[in-house]
Amino acid sequence: MLTTVLRLLAVVLILRVLVTILANYPDYFPPDFDSLFLQGREATFTGAYPPAFYVHIFTGPLVLLNGLILLSDRVRRRHGRWHRVLGRVQVGVLLLFVLPSSVVMSRHAFGGWPAGLSFLLLSAATAGCALAGVVHARRGRYDRHRRWMIRCYVLICSAVALRLFSGAAGLFGVSSPEDAYIVAAWTSWLLPLAGLEIVQRLTAAPRLAGPAPVPR
Repeated sequence: MLTTVLRLLAVVLILRVLVTILANYPDYFPPDFDSLFLQGREATFTGAYPPAFYVHIFTGPLVLLNGLILLSDRVRRRHGRWHRVLGRVQVGVLLLFVLPSSVVMSRHAFGGWPAGLSFLLLSAATAGCALAGVVHARRGRYDRHRRWMIRCYVLICSAVALRLFSGAAGLFGVSSPEDAYIVAAWTSWLLPLAGLEIVQRLTAAPRLAGPAPVPR
């Protein structure tokens, strides 16, 4: 029951932040440099940055929403064919559009190179998890496939955590907006990933231990 409630709360939080992200899109067509995300970016909104930005804002919500469907046990069990199709779409969009555009944008991240380095490493880690998940699926190791794709989705959800942590950083004495963003850029994926690894190991321990011996 607790696990179900936590999953439901996570889904509601993800959808709530996704709606907030989409609500800001009128500020991007045409780009409003007085808006929250684009404020002060007139000098860097040139060259490869604008195409990468628009690719990212169109494909990012897609993998965020599609990931919720892929992680659904009901969809996986009852609609295995659709799970495979959506999985291919997820990995293709992620590797071809979301992550490359994120790498381009990381060069001009708010907060300078410390935040940019975090986003660069995040992109590499996300790609690595996605590729590991694909390899295990093709070899029929579906338990390992699922674990790697859960890691991948947790990293994708760093976009959600980033917005939460950047606001919370000020509550812990981080006064500078740049410093708060840098802290949020690192914690938005390192903390959830560490939490996932702890939970996976705790839940895997009883299975590895096996049933208790029957006393004679």
